Amino acid sequence: MTDAEKIEGEAANWVVRLHSDQRTEADRDAFRDWLDADPAHVEAFSAHAAIWDSVAAWGDNREAREVLRFQPMWSGFGRRVIQWSIAGAGLAVAAALVVFVFGGLRLTQRYETVPGELRTISLSDGSILLMNTDSRISTRFTAGERRVVVEQGQAYFRVAKDKSRPFRVFVGRDEVRAVGTAFDVRRLGDHAEVVLEEGRLAIYRDVSSAEPLLARRKAGPAPRPALYMNAGQALDLPNKAPPIVQVANVPQSSAWRYGRVVLDDTRLEDAAADLNRYGGPQIVLSDPRLADIRISGVFHTGRPYDVVSDVVGAFPIKVVKDDGKQIVLGMASPDPRADTPAVVKNSR
Repeated sequence: MTDAEKIEGEAANWVVRLHSDQRTEADRDAFRDWLDADPAHVEAFSAHAAIWDSVAAWGDNREAREVLRFQPMWSGFGRRVIQWSIAGAGLAVAAALVVFVFGGLRLTQRYETVPGELRTISLSDGSILLMNTDSRISTRFTAGERRVVVEQGQAYFRVAKDKSRPFRVFVGRDEVRAVGTAFDVRRLGDHAEVVLEEGRLAIYRDVSSAEPLLARRKAGPAPRPALYMNAGQALDLPNKAPPIVQVANVPQSSAWRYGRVVLDDTRLEDAAADLNRYGGPQIVLSDPRLADIRISGVFHTGRPYDVVSDVVGAFPIKVVKDDGKQIVLGMASPDPRADTPAVVKNSR
C-alpha cells in the first residue's frame, strides 16, 4: 500500500467515525491531530466528506441510484454493494459503504501517450484533455480543486466551468490556473510554454503541485498571481527567469492536434527533435554544423522522410545511413550553408 492509499483509507475511516453515534471527544481530538499532521490529510478528508454529503443528499432519489449504478470508476463489486445498500439497508449504511469503497479508490489518475499517439480524455468534471505524443499527465480532483500535473510533453485543455473548484495545471514550479478556458501547455525540459485560445489564465510561479489549496489557505494569505494571460497570448516560462509574453501563433501551436507540425524559420536540430517525438525513424544529425540550418513548412507528424527529402533537395546534405530506425544526415560539401538558401519552405 502506498502512502497516498494509506491516507485515503484513513480519511474514509474518519468520515465514518465522525458520523457515528458512538463518537467521543477523544475521537474529535485525535481527528484534529491527524488533520494537522499533513496537508494531504486535509485534502483527502475533504474529498471523502464531499462523497458522504453527496450520498446523504440523494436520499431515495431514483435518478441518483441510476447515477451510482453507472459510475465507471467503481469496481463491479463496489457497484453491487452500493446498489444493495441503498435499496435495502438505509441511507446511513449506504453512505458508510460508499466511503468504504472510495477508501480504496485512487483520487490520482495518470495518463500517458507513446511516441506517435494522440489521446483524447474526458475528465470527470466534464473538461476535455487532448494529449500530444510522448506525454505524461496526472490529475487529482477533489471537492475544493482540480489539479493537473504535466510531467512530460504537451496537452490541450478545454476546461469545464466550475468557480468553486479552480483548475490548476502545474509545469515544474509554475502553475496555470483557470476556471473555464481553452489553452495549450507544453513542457520543454526546465521551462514551459502556454498558449491561451479562450478565456483568461492566472499564472503563479515557484509553487508546489503537492500543496492543496485548502492547506495553503490554512497556512496564511493566498499568494498573488505573477501575471494574467488573455486570449490570443503566448507565454514562455523559463526556469528561474522572467516570463515572456507575446502574441500567440494559434495555427502553429494547435497544428499538432490535426496531425501536423508547423516549422517557421526553425533550426534543423530543433525541428528534428520535435519530429522525432512522434515516433518512426529518428532523424540524426551527424555533424554539428547542420544544426543551425533554418527550415520552414507544414509537415505531417510521423512522416520524417518528407522533411528529409526537402532538406536534402534544398541543401548540400546527404543521407549517410538509413536502417529504418535512424535517418542519419551528413554533409555533402565542406559547409552546407555556403551558397545555399537560408530556408527551405514546403507545405504538405
